[in-house]
Amino acid sequence: MPIIRIDYDDEKLEKKEILDLSKAIQKIVSEATKIDDVFVYANSSQIKIRIAPIEIFIQMSKNKIKIKDVDKLLNDIKSKLSDWKNKNSFNHLINLTLIPMDWKIEIGI
Repeated sequence: MPIIRIDYDDEKLEKKEILDLSKAIQKIVSEATKIDDVFVYANSSQIKIRIAPIEIFIQMSKNKIKIKDVDKLLNDIKSKLSDWKNKNSFNHLINLTLIPMDWKIEIGI
Protein backbone atom coordinates (compact mmCIF):
# COMPACT_ATOMS: atom_id res chain seq x y z
CA MET A 1 0.00 0.00 0.00
CA PRO A 2 1.48 3.34 -0.98
CA ILE A 3 1.69 6.02 1.68
CA ILE A 4 1.69 9.62 0.52
CA ARG A 5 3.04 12.34 2.76
CA ILE A 6 2.48 15.95 1.85
CA ASP A 7 4.42 18.69 3.59
CA TYR A 8 3.15 22.16 2.77
CA ASP A 9 3.50 25.79 3.74
CA ASP A 10 0.24 26.82 5.38
CA GLU A 11 1.23 30.46 4.94
CA LYS A 12 1.03 30.02 1.15
CA LEU A 13 -1.82 27.51 0.79
CA GLU A 14 -5.36 27.45 2.06
CA LYS A 15 -6.70 24.31 3.75
CA LYS A 16 -9.16 23.69 0.88
CA GLU A 17 -6.32 23.77 -1.65
CA ILE A 18 -4.30 21.14 0.21
CA LEU A 19 -7.41 19.01 0.74
CA ASP A 20 -8.19 19.10 -2.98
CA LEU A 21 -4.58 18.22 -3.80
CA SER A 22 -4.62 15.38 -1.26
CA LYS A 23 -7.72 13.84 -2.82
CA ALA A 24 -6.30 14.23 -6.32
CA ILE A 25 -2.89 12.69 -5.59
CA GLN A 26 -4.54 9.78 -3.75
CA LYS A 27 -6.66 9.01 -6.82
CA ILE A 28 -3.76 9.53 -9.24
CA VAL A 29 -1.42 7.18 -7.35
CA SER A 30 -4.15 4.58 -6.90
CA GLU A 31 -4.87 4.58 -10.64
CA ALA A 32 -1.19 4.60 -11.65
CA THR A 33 -0.27 1.70 -9.35
CA LYS A 34 -3.56 -0.21 -9.63
CA ILE A 35 -3.63 -0.33 -5.80
CA ASP A 36 -6.82 0.67 -3.95
CA ASP A 37 -5.27 1.15 -0.50
CA VAL A 38 -3.47 4.47 -0.88
CA PHE A 39 -3.26 6.73 2.15
CA VAL A 40 -2.48 10.44 2.35
CA TYR A 41 -1.14 12.40 5.29
CA ALA A 42 -0.83 16.17 4.82
CA ASN A 43 0.92 18.32 7.39
CA SER A 44 2.33 21.77 7.80
CA SER A 45 5.29 22.00 10.14
CA GLN A 46 5.36 24.45 13.00
CA ILE A 47 8.92 25.38 12.11
CA LYS A 48 9.64 26.20 8.48
CA ILE A 49 12.98 27.40 7.13
CA ARG A 50 13.45 27.89 3.39
CA ILE A 51 10.81 25.30 2.47
CA ALA A 52 9.08 24.64 -0.83
CA PRO A 53 5.36 25.41 -0.94
CA ILE A 54 4.51 21.71 -1.43
CA GLU A 55 6.54 18.50 -1.11
CA ILE A 56 4.88 15.19 -1.96
CA PHE A 57 6.62 11.98 -0.91
CA ILE A 58 5.18 8.70 -2.21
CA GLN A 59 6.49 5.65 -0.34
CA MET A 60 5.66 2.15 -1.47
CA SER A 61 7.10 -1.34 -1.38
CA LYS A 62 9.38 -2.13 -4.31
CA ASN A 63 7.58 -5.41 -4.88
CA LYS A 64 4.22 -3.61 -5.19
CA ILE A 65 5.30 -1.48 -8.12
CA LYS A 66 3.46 -3.17 -10.96
CA ILE A 67 5.25 -1.09 -13.57
CA LYS A 68 8.78 -2.45 -13.55
CA ASP A 69 10.32 0.89 -14.45
CA VAL A 70 10.22 3.26 -11.47
CA ASP A 71 10.99 6.21 -13.75
CA LYS A 72 7.98 5.33 -15.91
CA LEU A 73 5.74 5.22 -12.83
CA LEU A 74 7.05 8.57 -11.59
CA ASN A 75 6.53 10.14 -15.02
CA ASP A 76 2.99 8.75 -15.19
CA ILE A 77 2.14 10.24 -11.79
CA LYS A 78 3.82 13.53 -12.72
CA SER A 79 1.89 13.76 -15.99
CA LYS A 80 -1.47 13.09 -14.34
CA LEU A 81 -0.67 15.55 -11.55
CA SER A 82 0.26 18.23 -14.11
CA ASP A 83 -3.02 17.62 -15.95
CA TRP A 84 -4.93 17.97 -12.67
CA LYS A 85 -3.09 21.20 -11.86
CA ASN A 86 -3.98 22.68 -15.26
CA LYS A 87 -7.65 21.63 -15.10
CA ASN A 88 -8.04 23.03 -11.59
CA SER A 89 -5.99 26.22 -11.99
CA PHE A 90 -3.70 25.06 -9.20
CA ASN A 91 -0.72 27.37 -9.59
CA HIS A 92 1.50 26.29 -6.70
CA LEU A 93 4.77 24.52 -7.48
CA ILE A 94 5.03 20.92 -6.28
CA ASN A 95 8.12 18.83 -5.61
CA LEU A 96 7.37 15.14 -6.18
CA THR A 97 9.44 12.25 -4.81
CA LEU A 98 8.81 8.52 -5.33
CA ILE A 99 10.54 6.36 -2.75
CA PRO A 100 10.54 2.60 -3.44
CA MET A 101 10.85 1.00 -0.01
CA ASP A 102 12.36 -2.32 0.94
CA TRP A 103 10.10 -2.86 3.93
CA LYS A 104 7.84 -5.47 5.45
CA ILE A 105 4.40 -4.34 6.63
CA GLU A 106 2.08 -5.99 9.15
CA ILE A 107 -1.45 -4.52 9.24
CA GLY A 108 -3.96 -4.54 12.10
CA ILE A 109 -1.85 -6.13 14.82
